[in-house]
Amino acid sequence: MGMGPAEEVARPREVVFAYGSLLELANDAAEVRAEATRQVSLVDGYRRTWGVAMDNARTLPGYKYYVDPRTGERPAVFVVFLDIVADRSGQVNGVMLDVSHEELDGLDRRERNYERVEVTAGLSRPVSATVWAYAGTAGARERFRRALRMGKAVISEDYYDRVLGAFAGSGRNAAAEFRALTDAPPCPIVPLRRVDLSAT
Repeated sequence: MGMGPAEEVARPREVVFAYGSLLELANDAAEVRAEATRQVSLVDGYRRTWGVAMDNARTLPGYKYYVDPRTGERPAVFVVFLDIVADRSGQVNGVMLDVSHEELDGLDRRERNYERVEVTAGLSRPVSATVWAYAGTAGARERFRRALRMGKAVISEDYYDRVLGAFAGSGRNAAAEFRALTDAPPCPIVPLRRVDLSAT
């Protein structure tokens, strides 16, 4: 005989530590959920860097590519994104976002250049939850290194500005702390317009 709603065992709480563009999701969620679902925090043992890249020349259903907003042309570049790497002396600021198991599965699919890693032990303020962050896959990091060697690595100005804006909306001094705790961009920041592709 199945359990009724009142008898169901509570599922373990899970949290995503957003340190880059996922902050936009955290800020959006705070508008529709309780404010307690968004907590500014620090994770020790990692360094935030620019270390993930996508090949803008490849067309992948359900993904994206970028065009020059002035010409509409699709440049043959590699677009670079934020990453976190293990660093015993490092520290990363970000926002913790409560997620359901279904939302976590959706983020796993969305973050195709990243893999989920547990960062619970590094939190500056312990929480009664499993805390995950998305770190670059080996393939995405190799694309970044290859792009640098080829001189074809760029950062989207829109991506950079959106991340800074998300931090600015996440708490006092959060944007300044982001700058202080992030490696300098290793390549040019250029105007690009993102084009999202359907899955079919």
